[in-house]
Amino acid sequence: MSSRLFLLVVLIAASAWAQSAREYYKELYVAGGLDRMADRYVCFDDDPNIKTFFVFAESKYVHEYMMADGTFGKLPKSYQTELKKDFVISRGYDKGVALSAEDFLDADHDSWVSQKFRLDNRTPARVRFTIVFQTLRYKRAVEILNADGTFRSEVARYGRCELVAPGVLQQGR
Repeated sequence: MSSRLFLLVVLIAASAWAQSAREYYKELYVAGGLDRMADRYVCFDDDPNIKTFFVFAESKYVHEYMMADGTFGKLPKSYQTELKKDFVISRGYDKGVALSAEDFLDADHDSWVSQKFRLDNRTPARVRFTIVFQTLRYKRAVEILNADGTFRSEVARYGRCELVAPGVLQQGR
């Protein structure tokens, strides 16, 4: 077989092996590799070509879990106070590989927002996460802010979440 034909066969085969975000999620779930603090819901973008997904949990479930297993009372009082607040812990994955650290989003009316950060070292921005729990449809947006912190514009993605099955203990970080 000529080297060009062989290369063509390899490229065609490789594209056939490409996984979807859901397949990457299932692979990580079965291995028990999801972030154990954020593994209540898994969310997938509406665009099937996007290979990223994210998991999240509301702080009330983390608090309840820690109360049930006895670890909450062992935490310093300052941590206990923080865990009683309404926030979301989220972790993103690209092709099944965790992206950076967990994100903590604080309650803001009917959604949760990140701390402000700077795009391109100048433009203030934040992430806003909104979910309709009746349908599990979500919107994740990077909000571009004016210098005074007021809303200017956003770039948003939409999708659907589902509960993570409790069958496999998740031990990822």
